[in-house]
Amino acid sequence: MKIITKYTLSQVIEPFFLALVAFSSVLLVDKVFLLTKYFVEKGVNPWYMVQMLFYYSPAALVLTVPMATLVGIVTAYGRLSADNEIIAMKTSGIGMQRLILPTVLTTFILSVFMVLFMDFSIPKGNQAYTKLYAELRRKHPALVLEPDTIMDEMSIEGRKWYFKSMDSDSGKMHSIMLWERNGDTPKFVIAQEGELKLFGQWSTLNLYNGKIYQADPKNPLQGYSTGSFAKNEIILDIGKSLEANDRLSQGPRNMSMKEVKENLKKFDEQLASPVTVDYVKDYIRKYQINDYRVELYKKIAIPFASFIFGLIGVPLGLFVRRGGRMVGLGVGVGLIIVYYVLLTIGEKISKAGVYPPFLGAWTPNIVIGIVGIILIIRTIREMPLHTIKFLEKLFPSEQK
Repeated sequence: MKIITKYTLSQVIEPFFLALVAFSSVLLVDKVFLLTKYFVEKGVNPWYMVQMLFYYSPAALVLTVPMATLVGIVTAYGRLSADNEIIAMKTSGIGMQRLILPTVLTTFILSVFMVLFMDFSIPKGNQAYTKLYAELRRKHPALVLEPDTIMDEMSIEGRKWYFKSMDSDSGKMHSIMLWERNGDTPKFVIAQEGELKLFGQWSTLNLYNGKIYQADPKNPLQGYSTGSFAKNEIILDIGKSLEANDRLSQGPRNMSMKEVKENLKKFDEQLASPVTVDYVKDYIRKYQINDYRVELYKKIAIPFASFIFGLIGVPLGLFVRRGGRMVGLGVGVGLIIVYYVLLTIGEKISKAGVYPPFLGAWTPNIVIGIVGIILIIRTIREMPLHTIKFLEKLFPSEQK
């Protein structure tokens, strides 16, 4: 039996790692293109991009490991069935439960490991990623500059600005426009050129050869004044955008389970306290508690997708034997899409307070897990495929 167990698991390992590399590459390549735009095009050392990809990789692995598990199992068992190795094992007296159990147990162990991995690595990786990005933005303000886009970054409330293009060599911006409202008095500034200078938590936008159009403070709807300048210096606040980025990095997604539970305990204490004003309690109930609870349950639900996919992967692999690897890949990807669509919908409606947070995170696991258990029971009892109508349509029997 040890030989059979080792053999079946060895057949899963190769497609698992191939799928893991493929899925991880897709996520990382997308990130590489985005970072290349911000780093290489704007003259930042590419070594920082390598560091940021390293910090991002744990978050990618938590998503791709369950996906690779499903594709690996479906592909491996599909090949074993297509080559009649499953029939040979059964004729040797080996029951289906002995072929299924090692794979299911292995995926359970993998899921437990991924829970621990996710709880430790993702908060550390995301916090390091955010810290490095904030540091880079302080050193290289050009990272947040986007040509032909209205800029909210590095600005103050009531101000927006825009530039048409940027010289990659000199860093000078061209065709700059700035809108600002001071109280009820709007102001509009245009300039032919400009450049950004950084000073710690703030920076200056130096504008050259431009005009200022400002409404009359006494009668802003009827009159305005104009003026020209050769140079005009405007203060831009990058501290606010960096603080907002820091607050985002401190959300429940970037916390360990222990930290999330501690915050939930604080929320309960605030809600129970007579000192807490009503609008704060309403904010906690509406925006914070559900967010934290959903993220807490996701920290276990997503890693345990590997186990759930292990339950349904083996019988699906046996059913797709006629189609070979490509059909196995297609079935695996299709089920993965269904899983993450259900997870996304459940997460959104749970955070909105419409659906219980636990079910918002666990509904995909529960639904697919139940289907997997039913298919395993039918497989062990060797019930024919035609008893499951939707599978018969997907995988017609060989007699037809």
